[in-house]
Amino acid sequence: MENKRIMIVEDDLNTAEMYKIKFENNDFKVLVSNNWLDALTKLVDFNPDIILLDIMMPSMNWFETLSAIKELTTTINAKIIICSNLSDKKDILKWFEIWADDYLVKANVTPTEIFERVKKLLKI
Repeated sequence: MENKRIMIVEDDLNTAEMYKIKFENNDFKVLVSNNWLDALTKLVDFNPDIILLDIMMPSMNWFETLSAIKELTTTINAKIIICSNLSDKKDILKWFEIWADDYLVKANVTPTEIFERVKKLLKI
């Protein structure tokens, strides 16, 4: 897993730190952004293999953010896992239509389970 890069976009600092530790302990290079604007400005330079994206954050709405990331990721080929506590099936279908590779309900998964989903998406 060495040299794999994950961008964690999460405004809850405790949650972000918990994910960051899990991935760093497994040899990932990790970049944490606590808002979407920061993530969008760093996305291309960091060139993540995967983006763990919280969709309930201030500033841009999730649709604008996911659309912007989709545009940027045509050059970097990152997978996107949406992490949220929202579980409305209509919204989840919309996220997959726009371009999410996976969706996790944060309250229902541990950092280890998230790590396993990342490994599966990256075929590690």
